[in-house]
Amino acid sequence: MNIRLTILLVFVLALFGALALWFKPWDQDPPREEEPWAWRIDDDAIVHVEVTHRGQAGRAIECSDDTIPLTDEEQTVAYNKDLGRGKWFIVTGDQREEVYQDRWSGTPLLLSGPKVNRVLGETIENPAQYGLDPPETVIVITEETGLSYEFWLGNLTPDEGYSYMRLVGDTQLLTVPEVWARVVNCLAVHPPVIPPPLELGYFYEEDFRDIQQLEITHDGVTATYAQEPGVRTWYVTIRGDRQAVVEPEWWLSQLQWFGQPAKPGGPEAPGGWHIDEEGASDPQYGLQPPTTRVRITTHEKTREFYIGGGHIEVDQDNQPILDDAGNTQVVVHYAGLPGDPIVYVVNRVRAERAFCLVEDPPTERPYNCP
Repeated sequence: MNIRLTILLVFVLALFGALALWFKPWDQDPPREEEPWAWRIDDDAIVHVEVTHRGQAGRAIECSDDTIPLTDEEQTVAYNKDLGRGKWFIVTGDQREEVYQDRWSGTPLLLSGPKVNRVLGETIENPAQYGLDPPETVIVITEETGLSYEFWLGNLTPDEGYSYMRLVGDTQLLTVPEVWARVVNCLAVHPPVIPPPLELGYFYEEDFRDIQQLEITHDGVTATYAQEPGVRTWYVTIRGDRQAVVEPEWWLSQLQWFGQPAKPGGPEAPGGWHIDEEGASDPQYGLQPPTTRVRITTHEKTREFYIGGGHIEVDQDNQPILDDAGNTQVVVHYAGLPGDPIVYVVNRVRAERAFCLVEDPPTERPYNCP
């Protein structure tokens, strides 16, 4: 055999041997052991959930962006699944109410089994020390086969990142993530009921047929709309220039809104649009002094409300949401009432129409305002 070929073969064998030693499996780190599950259930098989939370006055729980203060009263809420329709209901005696799906979605999967952070002991020497005697929360989960699981939640760990837990029938002391325990607790203290329908509120309510004068002041310019006595014609006066309003039917439809200017949702409606409970004096809203003042006069009284700057939509990172043209998007404008600290909103189109009645009054056709 050629001496050079022999040397080459020896070199290749040595190289493979070195690689085998480098990657030998017995030197590799053992695979990381996965965190154990407290239990595992098919989420589709869960048909009943009952959660009881022991009252603790002076504490509060964050549930769905709401802070729920606790009382000393024990709270129990039961949930049943309608096997025929696959829907979940909150059950109270003989009454049942469908859950609010936006908040309930994912709950059965959450309850199908939490991963345990740590097993602190095979036995619990002093359960009261961990908030497990009596337990802070008792949860019972039932499968469609009739098999039930009951587990107890206790106090938070010292770092408040986890909660103590035990599974009834098991002696181990476990910890589970605090966020998981909090969602479970919220099922008792803040059940996912369907919110009431959004009701429309008004800054004031007047019959538009009683309006004698509409006055809009925008960016320091005032447009005064008034009806000629004895005729149907309305006139607008801006800086001393008086002109007739065209398209009277269109104009009367606008007066209807100024007679009942809507604030979406109103101050009391859950989910209604009001930006700030007491921020009307904050310059960022443009309400004191107002960017735009709307005032109507009837035979008996004068009513008014304010329109401020635009509310720019932002994403979860508080960055402006841009449209296809790269512009910020204003959906609503800030709004307020004289002497009222609440910052409300009005629809963007309605606000822009009020501005336009000053900047480009409807005195000739075509009329191009919103």
